[in-house]
Amino acid sequence: MFAGFPREGLALLARLPRFDKTEFDASRNAYRSALQDPAKAFVTDLGAALRSELGAEVEAVPRTNGSIGPINNDLRFNPDGARYKDHLLFRFWEGPAKKTAPTLFVRLTSDEVGFAAGCMFGDVAVWRAAVDAEGDGLAAALAEVHDARDATVVGQELKRVPTGYPAEHPHADLLRHKWLQVRWSTPLPGSVDGPEFVDYCVEELRGVLPVHRWLVEAFS
Repeated sequence: MFAGFPREGLALLARLPRFDKTEFDASRNAYRSALQDPAKAFVTDLGAALRSELGAEVEAVPRTNGSIGPINNDLRFNPDGARYKDHLLFRFWEGPAKKTAPTLFVRLTSDEVGFAAGCMFGDVAVWRAAVDAEGDGLAAALAEVHDARDATVVGQELKRVPTGYPAEHPHADLLRHKWLQVRWSTPLPGSVDGPEFVDYCVEELRGVLPVHRWLVEAFS
């Protein structure tokens, strides 16, 4: 059962970007007990809570490269960058292909929590057809999240509406997306070091569930 992220673990998380491999190895036991083990329990408990909201199809895999992002940065394209991240990233997806499945995200740093919903488009034609036919529902859900949580919508990469759709399409902005994510953040709540943090995350994510459900239906 998840008991919270210890404050000493969050303090360690803030220091990790300054660590080299030797320093990380020296802190490995503290990392495991104060961050890694709580992260696995968090995924298990939040995953169970999300299944009760959305259904048994939500995937929550309590391991690194499952629902827990790796703590190491990929330095292939930035060899002088920080070796380790300053955050834990969690993902809970619904669909057979993890990389393109509609996903709910939680991002934990030492001073804030980020939340998001969205997906990469495995087939952009499916996305455009869904927006053309049922875009009103998605637009309304995105507007509600924006108004309630001051959320930001990202993924609009095309400068023009794609060929085959009129420039004045009522959802021209959505048709210009090549992927979609709606995200926001909150200050770190006092409940982060207790089991109530799961309830806090469920309540935050509940507001974006209509977006998630729309995406699942569009790509199912």
